[in-house]
Amino acid sequence: MAKCLEVSRAWLVAGLAVSIVLPPCVPPVAAQPAAVQQPAGAEAFSVQQLDALLAPVALYPDQLLTQVLMAATFPLQVVEAARWREDPAHAALGGDALAQALAPLAWDPSVKSLVPFPQVLSQLNGNLEWTQQLGYAFATQQREVMDSVQRLRRQAQAQGQLQSSPQQVVRLEPASDVVAASSPQTIIIEPADPQVVYVPSYNPAVVYGTWPYPAYPPVAAAPAPGYVAGTALLSGLAFGAGVAITAGLWGWSRPNWSRGDVNINVNRWNTINVNRQRAVSNTWSPTLNRSSSRAYALQRPPAGPVGAPVRNAGLPPNAVGRPNVGVPASAVNRPPPRPAPPRPEAGPRPNLSPGSRPAARPPAPPPTAASRPGFQDGRLPPGGDRAPAPRPVQGAPQRAQQRAQQRPPQGPPAFSGLPEGGRAAAYSQRGAQSFQGGGSQRGGGPAREGGRGGFRGR
Repeated sequence: MAKCLEVSRAWLVAGLAVSIVLPPCVPPVAAQPAAVQQPAGAEAFSVQQLDALLAPVALYPDQLLTQVLMAATFPLQVVEAARWREDPAHAALGGDALAQALAPLAWDPSVKSLVPFPQVLSQLNGNLEWTQQLGYAFATQQREVMDSVQRLRRQAQAQGQLQSSPQQVVRLEPASDVVAASSPQTIIIEPADPQVVYVPSYNPAVVYGTWPYPAYPPVAAAPAPGYVAGTALLSGLAFGAGVAITAGLWGWSRPNWSRGDVNINVNRWNTINVNRQRAVSNTWSPTLNRSSSRAYALQRPPAGPVGAPVRNAGLPPNAVGRPNVGVPASAVNRPPPRPAPPRPEAGPRPNLSPGSRPAARPPAPPPTAASRPGFQDGRLPPGGDRAPAPRPVQGAPQRAQQRAQQRPPQGPPAFSGLPEGGRAAAYSQRGAQSFQGGGSQRGGGPAREGGRGGFRGR
């Protein structure tokens, strides 16, 4: 018994030692879910539709642009954030106080990071149909969305609307090998002052010049009128008041133009995303902070300003920002022209005096019966000239001859010996006899009463 107590005491001491050495229990870090893979045959927006959707935000600074694209995949949270910001109790918050007030809210880090920019929240909240289509496009076509942004930036730069200013720096970076050859340089937009961000205001119908897609004009998703500078609707790019960055909500994401996705700082993202799903990959995925059913819902395209997705074969020839390529005429192999058929040479025209006129042609004689085929001596044969010729029947003469041999011999006709007038009288008398009483004799029926008197009464 004492030996058993010693063993149990030893196990108890060992357990206490282990509990002292080991740190408190920490829940395991959830594995990063794989990115949403677009199923085969899923609907996707065309190049024209993507350019129209991205036109209102393509000229935003890179980091702000990534926050807008990620937040657009949470449209309901955007609405909640816009209402929260409009509350007088929160409208004056800024800096660390704003970050602390947002910490307990169950919003995605991208939505929280837009709260310091009421102009951007107003733009997303005031154009919800556009916001939903923008979020769907970014969640399912990240690479194509990033390519669309670069096309639009090149177009605005070619129009002289996108250039460095006291508010922002526009610079070019060599493109990676994976980027298409049509875009050899990547356009980067950054704040001129790292501590202040200026949100540009512009009219997409003006800043990009002539729009090449009449069926899909650029979406005019403007924020509330109080946030837009009046000159932006007439001239092009304009800037309002700058927004001081909130250190806890800024600088944790940036676009990866070579891969066509968004890089995130995992530590910063997890700090903002407190009490929610933790990220373990530095590439943003549309499945973050979503259940499997919510992630699948992103694959159903919503209605919006560009209509239903219309997938095309690729970049159209007149794409926005695509440089025109000149082809020399010598490089084109054109087939030789086909010779025209020879025209008949006209003979010499008669020398007519001014008052004379050429003699009229005599009228053609009308067709006579004798000139028509099928007539004999001016008479139409039985059946007319349109009657088809009888087809010969094989064996017909032999069958007719056999039937003639089987018939009994017949005597001369009954009235063959009378002259023509006598035969006519005999025929009439025979007909009268048949009318008066011949019916009972030939047909076996009773004689008709009244004779011919009944017909006279009529």
